[in-house]
Amino acid sequence: MRLVPIDKFDDEACEHLKAASDEEVIPHIERLLECLQDLNWPIAPLVSERLSMLGLELVQPILRVLSGNDEMWKYWIVSHLLYQVSDDVFCQLRFKLNSIKLHPTKSEVEEEVFDAVCELLRFRRN
Repeated sequence: MRLVPIDKFDDEACEHLKAASDEEVIPHIERLLECLQDLNWPIAPLVSERLSMLGLELVQPILRVLSGNDEMWKYWIVSHLLYQVSDDVFCQLRFKLNSIKLHPTKSEVEEEVFDAVCELLRFRRN
């Protein structure tokens, strides 16, 4: 049973992903996050919704994205997935988000990651 979509129209993998247990999904977090590099993809909202149901195992993979250089990927993670994750996950990411807010790179400002982070932090004041 394939859980990771092979293209942006892979509805079959999304159906498997929906039905899979957390234990089945966890080993695929990194590859599933790659599906969120463009939220315009038809599968992206479904993958985001399923990932958001996971717990603290999301923290390190998301931190790797937020610490990387792919500003559009960061933007999609911040502007979509992080609105959906549990409070526990969000709290573990707050330090990194505050760091981006206080010390954004030039590209984070240019690609609107900074704005998305500020909006997210205002929205999730937990």
